[in-house]
Amino acid sequence: MIISVADLVIDINLIYENEFKTLADYRVNSIPSYFIKSSFDSFNLELNEPFMRTEFYDKYRIDNKTIQTQKNQDGKIYAYIIYDGNNVIIYNDKNNTFVEEYLLSQYAIFYLVCENTDSLLFHSSTIKYKNIGIAFSAKSGTGKSTHRRLWQKYSDAIPINDDKNIITLKNDKLYITPNPWCGKHFVENNINSTLDVIVFLFQSKDNIIKNISKAQGFKLLLGQIVVPNDDNMDKWNRIVDKILELPIIYYGCNMEYEAFKILNERIEEIDK
Repeated sequence: MIISVADLVIDINLIYENEFKTLADYRVNSIPSYFIKSSFDSFNLELNEPFMRTEFYDKYRIDNKTIQTQKNQDGKIYAYIIYDGNNVIIYNDKNNTFVEEYLLSQYAIFYLVCENTDSLLFHSSTIKYKNIGIAFSAKSGTGKSTHRRLWQKYSDAIPINDDKNIITLKNDKLYITPNPWCGKHFVENNINSTLDVIVFLFQSKDNIIKNISKAQGFKLLLGQIVVPNDDNMDKWNRIVDKILELPIIYYGCNMEYEAFKILNERIEEIDK
């Protein structure tokens, strides 16, 4: 299937492609410049010390290629991803399911987008409301998706992506770039929007908006965006600096109508 994400035309060939229901909305009739392929082929590599080590994956460099080893909870490798310029190959364990491929293909798509556009990945739930792009962000389990549902219930807000947001800097403006990888609720729409307001949520019995400094906003943002390797730090810094110019709201709220009403009033004040 040939799709377009962040203006990249990608030929994506997945084992469980028919289960990716959201892919069809991104289908285009264009000649691809980027390629992602997933297979069950076995693949063994002699690996040295990784240049990036995380809880879920490690990254290595071999012959100008980046190799990502995906790990399960006991540290055993169950998949490889090979990034080679405009080509990405995912080598799956034969016992992998749609869930594993969904995760692995996320890494593949975000690699191509972040390498080839001025973009970063922002863990958030985004909506378009009265031509304003709003991103709700918080630690997992805080209530981003629940708050997004409040806005759909009490306004004409349209969800853009419920979890994996690509934020792109283009012509000195920030955009929420739609993509079909959207978290466990599979809520997304292939619609474009500027990014205009960021709301960091925390749980509270009462609804209260707190003033925070730019430094505090950066600290909150840092916990929800993917930090690249050194090769892309200049680009990443430019995007982050632009994000920190936006209105950032720190909002403690419950999940009742008043939580929507109070925040809506504040955002409409900003938009005047």
